Amino acid sequence: MAVAGTRIKVPVGEIMVEAFRGVFGQLNLLLETAWLPLILLLAAAILPGYLHLYRGLVALPSWRGDRFGLSAENAIEALTGLLCLTAFAVRWYQVSLFTGARAVPTGVFLGAWLRFLLYTLLLYLIAGVLIIALLLSDQDGVPDIVGVVAGVAMMAAWLVPVRCMLLFPAAAAGKPLSIAAAWRGLAGNTWRLFVAVMLVSIPVVFIVAMIGGAIFAGFHIDGSGDRLPPLGFFLLRAVLSTCGNVLVVALCAAAIAGFYRRLEGKQF
Repeated sequence: MAVAGTRIKVPVGEIMVEAFRGVFGQLNLLLETAWLPLILLLAAAILPGYLHLYRGLVALPSWRGDRFGLSAENAIEALTGLLCLTAFAVRWYQVSLFTGARAVPTGVFLGAWLRFLLYTLLLYLIAGVLIIALLLSDQDGVPDIVGVVAGVAMMAAWLVPVRCMLLFPAAAAGKPLSIAAAWRGLAGNTWRLFVAVMLVSIPVVFIVAMIGGAIFAGFHIDGSGDRLPPLGFFLLRAVLSTCGNVLVVALCAAAIAGFYRRLEGKQF
């Protein structure tokens, strides 16, 4: 047990190395864990758009194409992503936490998955409120300083859910924490966790975007949405995006699990 009043400083570089090694060093295990979510995510990313754009199936509901850009395809993909990526995240947290002789507790998956869904929906709600506040601050007649303050406040507000990120690995381990315990547990490491998650996820996002952009530019395909790309490129874009999302979830889960392992039993 750590001495009272002391704070453990988790090394970001060590966490990053572990996360990259834990994901890219065992891609076979990643595929074994993610094959079903991958299939469902690909189906949700491809089939609705294919049927509507390439087969002329009329999209429902009727508000497709409004100024919010909402559509039935978006809704299906978002719901499937929520269900599949949270289920995969539970399993990958368990892979990251229970290694060697440590066996995954039985009967915890369903409860952990429901908690993951609840936590993720809360994150969506917070993000939605912050984005709406930022958009309202950018309206005509609002002083510029209000937009600046809103942007800074939005960044600061995001640190609140970051501070509670230990809720996820704790739920996956079958030892759910209260929000207060998760908050205390990450004391002194909030910025470290934020930086670690950014540094393991941004390279994947950047590489996927670069590959997609290079392919479209190399074949002189208009990606602005004015013209439909060839079917093969539509499928390739869906595969790249889906695989990128799964890799980002796996890397972020491995990084957060690394913090949890080092802080468990010492700060909470």
